[in-house]
Amino acid sequence: MKIGIVGAGAVGLLAGAYLGRHHEVHMIVRREEQRRMLTKNGIACDTLESPVPVKASRSLDEEVDLILLTVKQHHLPDVLDDGLPAGVPLLFLQNGMTHYRRASLDPRPCFTGIVEHGARKENDCSVRHTGKGVMRIAPLTDEGFGVYRRLFEALAEEDFPIYLEGRAETMLKKKLLVNAVINPVTAVFKVRNGELLTNPYLSDIARKLCEEACDVLSLSFPDEWDRVCRIAEKTGSNHSSMLVDLMEGRQTEVDAISGYILEEGTRPLPYHEFIVTAVRAIEWEEGGNTNE
Repeated sequence: MKIGIVGAGAVGLLAGAYLGRHHEVHMIVRREEQRRMLTKNGIACDTLESPVPVKASRSLDEEVDLILLTVKQHHLPDVLDDGLPAGVPLLFLQNGMTHYRRASLDPRPCFTGIVEHGARKENDCSVRHTGKGVMRIAPLTDEGFGVYRRLFEALAEEDFPIYLEGRAETMLKKKLLVNAVINPVTAVFKVRNGELLTNPYLSDIARKLCEEACDVLSLSFPDEWDRVCRIAEKTGSNHSSMLVDLMEGRQTEVDAISGYILEEGTRPLPYHEFIVTAVRAIEWEEGGNTNE
């Protein structure tokens, strides 16, 4: 199978490495330097024996069977308006839910997924697999997977499992909630995920954020708080993606995650209002509001 992957950050590199072992992967990147490195070296992943050869270019100039969109939320509009081929199924792999509405209106076959793996980009052609998990994929229309079911089933490997889910909205809400609790708190206070459990003050902030998000998203607080705690414990030594973005001077996805909850809320959400303002203040101070 020929697979295009738009975006070569941590998730894009991880997917490219695992899928590239048995499929022809074409990485689409913005920078010429990264294109050259991927073409020359392939993708190295610490859990795989050797680098995986991939194609790399700055635009998709050949036919593919599937396109994975692994760019950040704020880069999606440019990508979708950049002439992606018609008729090729798109798999959205973003944090947050702001892509959900737009993807639902796209005339192309659209699917969304969540990546429960931990990944850290080491350099332009190397990724560290910091936590093994699964990828979950769901259709964005009432038509379901249809003729594309076998396509997605063919992607799954024993060490890179893929589960096909029935309802995209529920799946995305649950992932959004975890991100809305763990990401901004760890980013603002510059701590690893596990400190949300060991620091009682951070735990209290996280709990309040979870309560507010559950109210907005119509999710069960006891169930979701338990899940947040389990994920924070499992990924305890990891830095969240939002903290990494701030550390490296990049724009975060706080608007697509916590900002989405603020937009959907019908009553005051003081903890979300504070945490969004705090992240934006750090972005402004570090220049992440302007850097890629």
